[in-house]
Amino acid sequence: MFEILSSSIDKAVVFLGVLGYAGVFGASFLDRLTVFLIPAEIVLPAFGILISQTKFSFWPVMMWVTAGNFLGNLALYFIFLKGGRPFLERYGKYFLITKHDLEHLDSWFAKYGDKIVFWGYLIPSLGRSIVPIPAGISRMKLSKFSLFTFLGSIPLNFLFVYVGIKAGDNLDGIFNYLEKFNHVFVGLLIILVIWYIYRHKTKTHLTHG
Repeated sequence: MFEILSSSIDKAVVFLGVLGYAGVFGASFLDRLTVFLIPAEIVLPAFGILISQTKFSFWPVMMWVTAGNFLGNLALYFIFLKGGRPFLERYGKYFLITKHDLEHLDSWFAKYGDKIVFWGYLIPSLGRSIVPIPAGISRMKLSKFSLFTFLGSIPLNFLFVYVGIKAGDNLDGIFNYLEKFNHVFVGLLIILVIWYIYRHKTKTHLTHG
């Protein structure tokens, strides 16, 4: 897996170096909009490497990363705001999602939406990518979503770019960092999926937990 990432980051450095800051904005926008097709674990360290090579400057990179991420998250939010709920109400049973689960999601976001959005963006890999999806489905207030999306996305963006700066051309340094977070996240995700399936099979919904 990390050999593939190494090759991908190498290619991203070359490609983004040619595109300049427009590439920073475009890659950051697509990173959020496509959920996982253009992972932040590739593009953000690539920006850091380009900064270490003095091809980019730190603050302009952070400005365009933040803008691209924010607008990409906003676009994903609106997609699921308009189409996510009707889709799940019709086909959710095929994904073990019931109307009761959607109502529970609404209740969660009504009470804890700001915290879910903010802390969700601090989870690496797929975690930070899917935050706008439940926010849109639950029809979270746009102003609140926008505020906590902006605040929550900055720390991990900063960290990934900084890792790229410190690692420079030493990609092993990046992968040592990514591997630790990847193992933790995958382990937690597996536990969550097993727990979710078990609760459904025993006919016990989340609200009874």
